[in-house]
Amino acid sequence: MVSEPARLSLYARLEEVLGGEHAETLMASLPHYPPSEVATKADVARLEGRFDRLEDRFDQLTRTFITTTVGAMTALTAIFGVIVAVFAR
Repeated sequence: MVSEPARLSLYARLEEVLGGEHAETLMASLPHYPPSEVATKADVARLEGRFDRLEDRFDQLTRTFITTTVGAMTALTAIFGVIVAVFAR
């Protein structure tokens, strides 16, 4: 993380080389986050692992939902077939 004095020093040097307007534009485009808000590679890796586990759970829930829905539709179709057969006589 770049310290505030280092940022001010960079701005002063940019101002010398590029001029005030260009230095301001460039500095405004550089992110400046407090150290507590910067994500590390380890943070990203932990999140990636959590997302992988979440994706696995969604896959399992999707399979369960599809299996249950197909089973219910098959059962309802069979019941409807029996009802039609009984009342069609």
